[in-house]
Amino acid sequence: MLGSNLKQWLHRMIHLNESPYRIAMGCSCGIFCSALPIFGQTFIAIIFSRILKASVIASIPWTWISNPLTTLPMWYGGYRLGIWIMPSKHKSLSYTEIQTLIQDLNQMDLVKGLSLLSTEFWEALQPLWLGTVVMGLAMALPSFIIIYKVLVRRRQKRMVNY
Repeated sequence: MLGSNLKQWLHRMIHLNESPYRIAMGCSCGIFCSALPIFGQTFIAIIFSRILKASVIASIPWTWISNPLTTLPMWYGGYRLGIWIMPSKHKSLSYTEIQTLIQDLNQMDLVKGLSLLSTEFWEALQPLWLGTVVMGLAMALPSFIIIYKVLVRRRQKRMVNY
């Protein structure tokens, strides 16, 4: 089931009525935005796609790389990358410490929760954003090249067959 859905989706993406550049750029926008530590990456990918004149339709599914199963590991990986890039400026929180903070937030009232966010999470925002942006670029740039080349080759083969 999943395999056939994936094949259908890839077939539709390859056959979009857009240039290979616009499709590949749209895919890259979605892939980049999937790493960002915010909810609503799809809307950000649409905005980026519009700004870069990329295919909006091609960008949307790629934002779903970040989903309930992958969000916390991706953001934690981005956070650790950000800490590695600027190690002396920020204290490092372990994965279990972050899980505990999230559980504590769920049990607090609004005022206590905002207080905890301002003290604990504010310190983590800079390395989190730095790491996820670097991670997003590291995923999006090679993806653009690969998708663009695949689309150009597919279309060349299709032209030869006609």
